[in-house]
Amino acid sequence: MIQKNDPIICLGAGISQLPLIQAVKHRGYSVVAIDRDSDAPGFSLADTKIIESTYDMEIVLDALHVLEKRHHFCGLVARTSGPALKTAAAIAEEFHLPGLNREIVPLATEKSKLREFCESHDILMPKGQKISQLKELDSNFPLPLILKPDLPLIGKKDIRVVWKSSDLESAVQAAIQSSGNGFAEVEEYIDGFDVACLFHIDKRNASIVCFWDELVGFKKNGEIFAMGVSAPSVVIRSQTEKKIRAIIESFALQLADINHLLILSFRVDMSGNPYIIELHADLGGDLIAEELLPMSDSSFNYFKYCINIATNSIHELAIPNLHPFAILFESEFLKENTINKHFIALSGEDLKDLHGKIFDSFDKKLFLSNVGYYNSTAS
Repeated sequence: MIQKNDPIICLGAGISQLPLIQAVKHRGYSVVAIDRDSDAPGFSLADTKIIESTYDMEIVLDALHVLEKRHHFCGLVARTSGPALKTAAAIAEEFHLPGLNREIVPLATEKSKLREFCESHDILMPKGQKISQLKELDSNFPLPLILKPDLPLIGKKDIRVVWKSSDLESAVQAAIQSSGNGFAEVEEYIDGFDVACLFHIDKRNASIVCFWDELVGFKKNGEIFAMGVSAPSVVIRSQTEKKIRAIIESFALQLADINHLLILSFRVDMSGNPYIIELHADLGGDLIAEELLPMSDSSFNYFKYCINIATNSIHELAIPNLHPFAILFESEFLKENTINKHFIALSGEDLKDLHGKIFDSFDKKLFLSNVGYYNSTAS
């Protein structure tokens, strides 16, 4: 039985992990925090510090085994990405804690691995190809197409739509240079809009928490950038929502030994068909937890929700009831200056009202990729 003086492990103690550590302390648990930065802000609240890189899996495991002689770990929270996800999975497996396993980490970090997984299980995903140079690209791959780093290191850096064959070489090189494994992922371009779904997976069963829309734009050179996020999603109570739920159920059936929150991002075409484009196993960023969800439903605390799952307190789980709200990120295309606060927040009486405010906030010269987001096909 879990005792409140049993510690929860927090992988990372930086600014993004601070809300999780605060939530752990608020629930009365002690904290073992791990970070290579001895001045990480989360350490000020930690009961025990392990000053090691979250990338150094074996060193972290050894340090935790030493602590295990005096403590019984009751949970793990890991708001992290990239190589640190391997460490998170290893900790969960080693100490039999709710969390990830090593099987899922490549799906959340390498685009080609996720595509291969979906193809092998007949789950809808854009057609793609992993290449190390342009000459490897299948000549039958039609334009336009999406170029992505196969193993992204920085958000949406060097992800772009290529409309002309003359732009392929530079796009491929940029994607490869931004990839942690030296490969680019080439993907068919699907006209439509982007939706994300947060869900809890446990024993191959998926429980949907909420949906939101990811607002995306294109620059003149085809570069894709995040414009913001909006809730609730336009797919709610539509056939597209039913299709997404079916895909997530199918996805979850393939994953054993995982008890964790995951986020799947979808590209929805103009006929309402959803295609998986990305898996997040890092509890999410983009101000979803800090701004979007609490402003859309003030009674929902995402970080508390994470702690409940980490400690198997499933009887305390309650899904949010989201009201129309959007976060627009700092951008050269926003009419309102956001340099000092990094984003603007919008609320609406209903989705139509909110969408109108979103459109009015952006320079009309900007090409919005989320055309379908405001289209009747989405509702």
